[in-house]
Amino acid sequence: MNRSMSEENFDLVVVGCGAAGLAAALGFLEAAAERGLAPTVAILERSGEADRGGATRWSWVNVMVDPDGVVNPSILDRVLDLDPAFDREYFDTLRRLGGDSVEWMRSHGVTVTHAAPPFAMESDYGAVEGGGLSLVNAFAARIEAYPGSTFFYDTEATRLTEDDRGRVNGVVVRGPDGLTRTVGAGGVVLASGGFEGNYQMLTQHVGARAGEIRPVAPGLRHNLGDGLRMATDVGGTTAGQFDMLHVELVDPRSDKPDPGIFGAPYGIMVNQDGERFIDEGSRTFEGINEQLAWTVWRDQGNLAYFVYDAEMAKLPGFAFLNQTDVPPYEGTTVEELGEAMGVDPDKLAATVASFNAAVCPGEFDPSTKDGKRTTGLEIDKTNWAMPVSEPPFRAFPGSAAVTFCFGGIRTDTRARVLTGSGTPIPNLYAAGVATGVWYQEYPGALSVLRSVTFGRIAGREVADALDA
Repeated sequence: MNRSMSEENFDLVVVGCGAAGLAAALGFLEAAAERGLAPTVAILERSGEADRGGATRWSWVNVMVDPDGVVNPSILDRVLDLDPAFDREYFDTLRRLGGDSVEWMRSHGVTVTHAAPPFAMESDYGAVEGGGLSLVNAFAARIEAYPGSTFFYDTEATRLTEDDRGRVNGVVVRGPDGLTRTVGAGGVVLASGGFEGNYQMLTQHVGARAGEIRPVAPGLRHNLGDGLRMATDVGGTTAGQFDMLHVELVDPRSDKPDPGIFGAPYGIMVNQDGERFIDEGSRTFEGINEQLAWTVWRDQGNLAYFVYDAEMAKLPGFAFLNQTDVPPYEGTTVEELGEAMGVDPDKLAATVASFNAAVCPGEFDPSTKDGKRTTGLEIDKTNWAMPVSEPPFRAFPGSAAVTFCFGGIRTDTRARVLTGSGTPIPNLYAAGVATGVWYQEYPGALSVLRSVTFGRIAGREVADALDA
């Protein structure tokens, strides 16, 4: 439905059109309709309709829920043990509602499946068929079926408005005509992502070389920290680790969205000097990738290489681990490979020879931590150690790319935006990557799950207020 923003007030205004924003809008419409109301909602999207969905659009979308609907408790306990600043109530809520969120996704046309992968993983995950784009399309279609819903594309939110008692009551927006308007709102949900596309903020919080960390997918260029800025302008506070990002290793030669290089546990990683610098087998492929990418950026000039041989390339599912669309560097000898990579051939050959000589006997099993290791190296490989000995020898380059920020808006378990003293700001909610919860490490497969869970909570909170 089309409406003029200058003439309309809405029961709910959602800023952002990714998983969290769409879940908020859909959760609100569903809950209000259940009460016999005729709800109205506006979804503000900085991009055009063809690119809607933010980072979610490009995500694989794994969800840390097993076939029985259980969120892995050991993973959440590990997260909570990392830093005392973690919000235990937040993660307890996610643990309690995660399975229900997946069923709710299914009820709205999202297909979530479970299949054992050929590789070891840290948890049992569900996967959304068709990835994030299918989720965006399914949720948007359900929202569009409600007569009171309107999407405003090419529209940026610039600031929140309040009444004389500090209740948020609208959003000032700038439309595609460049003019500003005020959109009245009974409630506002900020779901506009983090500051992944704002290099000024990245440099401020992460460091002078943050500009080397490219966005992992095109939708992130729209994540400019608007939600964070608007929330703090009206007294909201922050949570999460602002000098840390969820990064992954990608092929810097590729322009493809998310050209991830995930095969490190099954080969070796070398830097630009041809030397190993990490225990590639310390964790599973999705468990090590963030640490690996961060180390490559911080300590290795943001360039390293995943080196493997013809035997490892036969591994079932190997192409899944390496999502780039650019062929690997190749050589019939390790020295030839080094020349193709631009790495000193003799140094690379010496590294590979030392590694091969240190490989211990044992059975290689990519589906579990197999304990097949090296001994005697400065950095031993503790699992999946196989000689790099069968030509042709190949390598993919890898650099860090940002997926999302760790720091953001502080909220409670009802998705309400909080002040520094912990007081909820009336009528203001936030969900998804716009909210900060992570410290030191992101364990994987929880980002979309928490976005949907707390987006839905935010929407239902606004519906509850309508019916009060």
